[in-house]
Amino acid sequence: MSFSFRHLEKCVFGLHNVRVISHREELMEKRVLTRRQARRGFVAATIIFLTVFASTAIPIPLYSTYQQTIGLTTTDISNTMLTYLIGVVLMLLFAGRISDALGRKPVTIITIIFAIVGCVLFMEAQSAASVLTARFVQGVTSGLSMSAISTLVIDCASYYHLSWGSIVSSCGPMFGIMLGSLGVGALYAVIPNVFVAFALMVGLLLASMLLMVFIPEPIEKRASFRASLKVRFFVPKNARLLYVVTGALYVATWSVGCFFQSFSAPIATTCFDATTPLLGSAILATTMAPSVLGDPLTSRLCPSVALRLGSVIFLISCIGLTFVVDSHIAWLYLVVCVIFSLAMGSCVSTSLRMLLLAVDASQTSAIVSSVNLTAYIGSAIATVLTGALLNATSYFVVFASLTVLAALVTAGVVGFAKRFDS
Repeated sequence: MSFSFRHLEKCVFGLHNVRVISHREELMEKRVLTRRQARRGFVAATIIFLTVFASTAIPIPLYSTYQQTIGLTTTDISNTMLTYLIGVVLMLLFAGRISDALGRKPVTIITIIFAIVGCVLFMEAQSAASVLTARFVQGVTSGLSMSAISTLVIDCASYYHLSWGSIVSSCGPMFGIMLGSLGVGALYAVIPNVFVAFALMVGLLLASMLLMVFIPEPIEKRASFRASLKVRFFVPKNARLLYVVTGALYVATWSVGCFFQSFSAPIATTCFDATTPLLGSAILATTMAPSVLGDPLTSRLCPSVALRLGSVIFLISCIGLTFVVDSHIAWLYLVVCVIFSLAMGSCVSTSLRMLLLAVDASQTSAIVSSVNLTAYIGSAIATVLTGALLNATSYFVVFASLTVLAALVTAGVVGFAKRFDS
């Protein structure tokens, strides 16, 4: 029997009320949302989600500027990604399900406040230590956003169109990062002032907070606060292999994406002789933004075909990134970045949607947090290794190493994906 997304969406998410009792102390019940409430909440939550992640991208194209103004080193730049990932992992590990207890909306407001604090810290950054501190706060922001806001998006979308929620949850961070990166690159070309860039972002975050009035709280009865703080890594018993495949695809694709988040600006200046942050912004944008189109381009294919095709194209794009980085042809490099992004979007969106359809609707926050935790831990390890490797070798060697990882994951996906059709 073939696996049908649309059929399973109706079976799993066609319920009007979801009530879960996994422990005596842990009771959560979701509200019934009308189509209008769900659509309005989905749009508003998506805008907030993108805005929060845009704020985390503001410093990335400015790393070369920080190298010139406060003496940021290559090691410092690598460490910015590491401290960011530490903040993310800590939140996903210890607070990944806190919105089940406090509610999606209150935790979303807390997340926006953390995003504002991160921007303010960057405004005042005058040393590597202050940059790392600000980046850690942005990691905390992203961790809360990946658990609370992404779950809010899925909660609003899942009643009527799960695929929208899975696309935003899996690819929204990349698209938000693209918006922030391109925005600051264009702004800095006109007004070369770091303070102005972050001040404008603070204004946008404050404006996004006003959208909270349009979002319904999807949780009617909340879990206990004590239960939500328990460190819990959720792997569905009925979809363990699918979880492994999903986690592997996330780690492999995000490892490449995280490297670009750290070194898109240095790549632009070192490999392509850029003199402004705009090319660095364009490199980061092309590795992130097209990912939202990856799922729509492959959604008509059966899941196993989509996963295999996406992983193979991902491998090919990594090979391209390896050999084009030393070509000094910027436009060709941007084309390869777009191909990588499309493949990444297809891989992560398809695998996440399959995983969400395999679990109970009430386990959304748990499975989303666990997948993201797996991805960020793997990405953190890859960041440490690629940073050390870059200090000792070159960009070619780093991308070649990431290609080896992509090849291993692709081999696994091609070998196992067909099992999910039956």
